[in-house]
Parts: sequence; structure tokens; C-alpha cells
Amino acid sequence: MDMAEIDNSLLEQFFEPARQQYIDDKGFTEKVMRQLPDRAMSLSRWWTIFCMVLGIVLFFVFEGWQPLLISVVRMSHAFSLNDIHPIPCFMTLGVLTCLALLELVHRMERMQV
Repeated sequence: MDMAEIDNSLLEQFFEPARQQYIDDKGFTEKVMRQLPDRAMSLSRWWTIFCMVLGIVLFFVFEGWQPLLISVVRMSHAFSLNDIHPIPCFMTLGVLTCLALLELVHRMERMQV
């Protein structure tokens, strides 16, 4: 056992009686705890921001606008199913799906708060 584990064990033993004790505060503690930001929610938000920024950067690095622009131009000139390339369509569908999932996650987070 190293020193940190011994210190943690001693602290847990010291605070165990206080942990068992309950003080009636008419729900004040629970209200305060609900108002504090949750660490998991904070990490989730930062992870979402990181993924969105990474997606935008990769979109520009790999010139993702070109296939989308070509598809839009082709569709506007002569709408024919033979002219539509499937890869930009799948890329667009993937981007829209990710955006929809992100919106769903944010709505669920807001409902829990």
C-alpha cells in the first residue's frame, strides 16, 4: 500500500460517521445539488464541440464542398438519376444524420437539467 492509499483510507474512516448522519434541511441540499453543473454533462458538451470542430476542419481539409457543389449543379441543370453520384449523397446523408443526433442529444440534456 502506498501513502496515497493509506491517506485515502484514513480519510474515509474519519468521515464515515459524518456520512451516516442526516440533517433535515427540507430538501435544500437536493435543490442545490440539482443546480450544480454535472461533470458528465460538461464533458459531453466539450466532446460535442470537439467533434463538431473536427468535422468542420476535416470537411474543409478534404474539400468536401466540391462533391456537394458538383451534385447541386448537376441536379439543377438536368435532373436525372443517372447524373447523381452516390458518394456525395451518402456524405450529405451522413452529415445530416450526425447533426440530427447532436440536436437530439442536446435536447435530451436540456430535458434532464
